[in-house]
Parts: sequence; C-alpha cells; structure tokens
Amino acid sequence: MLHSSGYIDPDVKILIEKLAQVYKLGGKSKQLTLDGTPSRPYPVARINGVKVRGPPISEARFRVLEEIPHDFEVVAVDAAARILFDAGSYKIVAAKVVAGVWKGVQRIKLLGPYKRLQLFDDLKQAGDWLAEVELEAVLRLAREHNSSFILLDRPLVFSRGSRAARAYEMILRKNWRIIGIPKTTSLKVSSGESLVGYLYRLGEKYFKGLPWVYYPVFESSKIQPGGLSVSVARLSGEAPPFRVDTPFVMAERLDAEETASILAYLQDFSSPGYPLPLKIVHELSRISENELDLDRSLLMEDLSRSGLSVRLVEDAAGSEYKSRYIWGMS
Repeated sequence: MLHSSGYIDPDVKILIEKLAQVYKLGGKSKQLTLDGTPSRPYPVARINGVKVRGPPISEARFRVLEEIPHDFEVVAVDAAARILFDAGSYKIVAAKVVAGVWKGVQRIKLLGPYKRLQLFDDLKQAGDWLAEVELEAVLRLAREHNSSFILLDRPLVFSRGSRAARAYEMILRKNWRIIGIPKTTSLKVSSGESLVGYLYRLGEKYFKGLPWVYYPVFESSKIQPGGLSVSVARLSGEAPPFRVDTPFVMAERLDAEETASILAYLQDFSSPGYPLPLKIVHELSRISENELDLDRSLLMEDLSRSGLSVRLVEDAAGSEYKSRYIWGMS
C-alpha cells in the first residue's frame, strides 16, 4: 500500500517511529542517573576509528560572543573536486584550488585558481588526496605568513598514514594556528540527534538572537596527532552554528571563546555567520558544468597524442551505459 507521499506505507510508519525515538517525541522514556534524575545527552563521534564521548551537554558551556576587531593575517584555502571521467574500475578526478591571504577583512593576496589531476580506483583515496592538495596550498602560503590564522573548510581529521596527515603534522610542528570550519558535520548527541541542531535549539532557549560559542564538545590530546578540540559557534544571531576544530596544542594557548570572537569579526555581512575569506575561496574554487566539459575536451586532446583517448572513451562510455540504462541513474 502506498502512502500519500508515494512511498510504501509501512516504510513511512517505521521512519516516523524511528524519528520519534531520535527526537524523544515518543517511545523510550528518558534515561535516569543513579540518583533518579534525568540524564543529560552527550556528544558522540567516531574519529579515526576511535569512539569519542564528550561531556554531558549543559547550558553552562555556552558563552555569548563579542567580535574582536583585528588586523591579523588570515590564510584561507579551499578546493573543489569533480569526476572528469568515470571508467567504472577507476575514476579521473580534477581539483580546483584557491588560497588567499587577508589582513583582517582586507584581502592582500590570492593564489590560484589552479588545477590538479589524479586517477583513483577508490573514492576514499580521492578524499585524502583533496585534503593533501589543500594542505600543500597552506604550506606554500603559511611559510610567507607564519603568524597567520589558517582557515580550512573541513574538519581537522585526516586518515592515519596518509600524505594529508603527514602534511598536517608538519603544520603542527611549525605551531601555525590552523582552524577547521566545515559547513556540515555528522556529529551527534547520544540520543541520535544532530549535535549542531540540538545546540541551536538549546542556544535559542537561553540566548535567543545572540551569537555564542559552546565548548568543549570534545577535547582530547590522543585521538590524532596534535590532538583535537571541537566547539560549536554561532558567529551571528542571524545565522546557523558551525563546528569549529582546532588542534589541542592551539586550544591550550587560545581558548574557543577567543577563537570564535576572532572569526566573528571576519563575517560577510551580506550573508552573516561564516568567515568571509573562506566564503570567497569556496566560491572561486567551484567547478561549473561548462568548465568541466571544457576540461574534459582539453584532457582528451592531450591523451589523443598518447593514443589513450579511444580506450578511455570506451571504458567511460561503458560505465555511463550501465549507470543510465541498467541502474537508471542520470
């Protein structure tokens, strides 16, 4: 039997029951502590294969933010990746990298955009490579601006043993102040809810319309080289909150409230809540469909000189045929 939404009715009912349990609208009662009081949910995550649990969530961990005007040097880096050719057993991936240096909110230098190219048989390898590409751009700029804050649009978690992890460790050895501000995060609370969503609702209850930072979510010196300190910051009362990662060694020198206040000054007030340098490098690193098509054509010209273009087209076309006509994908 179909539900009014077009999905099978039992699937919809099961989904509603599971969501009700996640959001505590029904189902299980609240878990109690040994003294009979309701227990507080706590952050949970799996980082580099290690299950991590943060302290119970409490309104006492919120701090209202005030911007700290500054002219600190800021290095921002972002890279976008697209699949140029999908041959089924392997994929050719292109990355477009942009980096820049700001002094406060004034841009003083831009590196790129420039492009990188690599072949992979595993998309996890492609993710590690993209992180490596970004960190290489960090190394190029931060050597000239070694007192800067380095902003990345990603969590500061890298696969153990990868080249990205080694590049990150090099950055840590130089004591550069690196900060990760991913636009999305899979962090949860123990009830199963999104951590950022849970904190947003709690923050609205106590600090409605105000910028704030919540910390620590996690704080450990052992889960990866350099350790990790995770907070959640709402840089503007008009914007959603974001996860903010810093190395544990940096968090010992500059606490999460100071870091978030520095970031709050870098907002773009046409779309508040996210640092302007990261927004600019993100926009400049986008790869449009037209650009992707042009890159494919140019690459095919290069490959035709080596006699490889025909084989690549045959393999890519075979994969495309399976996607479109056997699996019904577009």
